[in-house]
Amino acid sequence: MNAKRRRNTGRGAAAALTGILAALGLLCAGCDRAAEEPLTDRFLREHDLQGRVALIEFGLIGCELSQKGLDTLMRLHEEKAIPDLAYARVEAAKDKTAVDEYYAAAKPGFPVYHDPDTSLAKAFDATIYPRFVLVDKFGRVRYRGSQPDEAKLADWVQALAAETTDPGPDAVQFGISEVAVAKLLDETRLPGLKGAAKALREYLGPAGMLAVFVDTTCPFSGEAIADMQKVAGTLAGHKVPCILVNIGDPEDAVRQFYGEQDIGAPVVYDTTTATQDTWKVDFVPTTVFFSPDGSVVYRGKAVWANVASAAEKTLNLAAGTIEFGCKGTEYG
Repeated sequence: MNAKRRRNTGRGAAAALTGILAALGLLCAGCDRAAEEPLTDRFLREHDLQGRVALIEFGLIGCELSQKGLDTLMRLHEEKAIPDLAYARVEAAKDKTAVDEYYAAAKPGFPVYHDPDTSLAKAFDATIYPRFVLVDKFGRVRYRGSQPDEAKLADWVQALAAETTDPGPDAVQFGISEVAVAKLLDETRLPGLKGAAKALREYLGPAGMLAVFVDTTCPFSGEAIADMQKVAGTLAGHKVPCILVNIGDPEDAVRQFYGEQDIGAPVVYDTTTATQDTWKVDFVPTTVFFSPDGSVVYRGKAVWANVASAAEKTLNLAAGTIEFGCKGTEYG
């Protein structure tokens, strides 16, 4: 073969190889895109919820409120009470056999997704049980919280069903309401285990305050309570007092639960749901970190790293300065 033919053949082979590599690149890019599909999108797609307004309950077998939520979803679904609304349940119980048997008997009539490692709950930021998530036709979360009022839910669904374009990441969230914290600090007067009733503001320290809303029955509240000695002890070194606010339990249950144990912080209690309602506590444990003037710096789960960040921000400390030596819990 002469040199000219060799050069032409070489160029042809190179071009062919380039074409093959380009095709492989496109194929791999497609594979990458498929592999990168968010878990939330995959869940919606696999359960025929894409392009639909859907109410998803994240629940747990054995949880009374989760059961009430499931009963409500089943009733709404059976009665077709809210047009254009689809339903799903995400179950966090770990025992697959128990889960299969439970839902085979319940016959909900809509998809049930077993989420024993809570990966989907984390993806939807719904690790509080029960937690209700309303998703619009474009896969965006438009409500996340406790079981919504049926009339309000119907109005929300009607509005979402009428949307024709994706509202984007800054879509309006339903059900958000402000808590008049300054007023509530003054008006919320609760008795303590060892003293008369005081306003919550009286516990506020010169550098702020951490309030942790709990009850005696939730295991996740128990985790937060067990951490309080470390958390309160660390914050005390920065002149930030802590207080446990026990809600919704009878007085005898509160006194029996706490007994003579040293929690590390004062315990106040409300035997009614008044404090829970006025402070809009949808789950326990709920933590609220206050600045010295009583404004809220952080409100959310009892994840101590988040609380530490709020304290550092309030105290003008470098990130990582405050370490509690415990993680807390992202569940409730």
